[in-house]
Amino acid sequence: MNRKDSAHWKSQVLDEIFVALAASKQLDEVLVFKGARVLNVRLGFGRQSLDLDTNLTASFVQNYPCRDAQQRFLEEEIATAVRRHFERQAPVRFELTELTVRTYPSNSHPIGWDAFKVKLNVNDLARSIRGLPALEIDVAAPEQMLDSSVSPVEVGGHFVFAYTLERIAGEKLRAFLSSLPAYRSKVKKPGEAVRAKDLYDLSRIRRVHGLEQVDFWKLAGEEFRIACRSRYIDCQGLTTFQEQFEVTRKTYEEATIPKDIAFAEAESTLVAVVSFWEAQRIVPFTFPLPEGPAG
Repeated sequence: MNRKDSAHWKSQVLDEIFVALAASKQLDEVLVFKGARVLNVRLGFGRQSLDLDTNLTASFVQNYPCRDAQQRFLEEEIATAVRRHFERQAPVRFELTELTVRTYPSNSHPIGWDAFKVKLNVNDLARSIRGLPALEIDVAAPEQMLDSSVSPVEVGGHFVFAYTLERIAGEKLRAFLSSLPAYRSKVKKPGEAVRAKDLYDLSRIRRVHGLEQVDFWKLAGEEFRIACRSRYIDCQGLTTFQEQFEVTRKTYEEATIPKDIAFAEAESTLVAVVSFWEAQRIVPFTFPLPEGPAG
């Protein structure tokens, strides 16, 4: 299986897993869905995504304060949901062979950002191929949210709680800032590639919700601010986003994202949105780290 076929296969199976989790009543009050897959559902169209992103709910963490108990719950309920969904297919196409939930980071995070990575190995009964790529679900720690941050969305005939478009818009720019050197240095976070794909997704949102929709972008700005506060990310305005911007440009142009939105449009969208937030006095802001190391 070449890289293109592998990516297509992973995206297809993750679509099925998304439906499987949506059908689980046990996971209704545990997971909040976000990321590119939710954006695709909200917009009605979208780019291929090779991950499935979720947050734990604050109520779940309160009910299961022990990290080991959280891990056991996720392992049991996600495996049950996926197997049940696969077994109800007619004809049966996929088979879950292994599921593991590992803590991330391995030791408890000093600021409480305890997350999990769910790894799934799946057989495709329509393919006589061994060693199919593993699939991952990211389960992040709960985040601060507004009352308007989450709303139901339909996935495969079931409803799940998922980020709204305004929250996703704010989250995309928060995630972009979290990959820049200034923030990585602040929290002693290892280097990673700049998240250029988030600028692409922001442009997708702007194509549907232009900046003349003032209320939408005001709320997106409020979501951006609270999302940044949740992870102690500072923003002085447009200059913060433009740190090492040539690296951003190069990463964007080389990334495996669709080519229908050129970097010039993505940059223009970024400038327009952040300038609007500056005018609304949503930025600048600074959120100091709590006492103790950031690790």
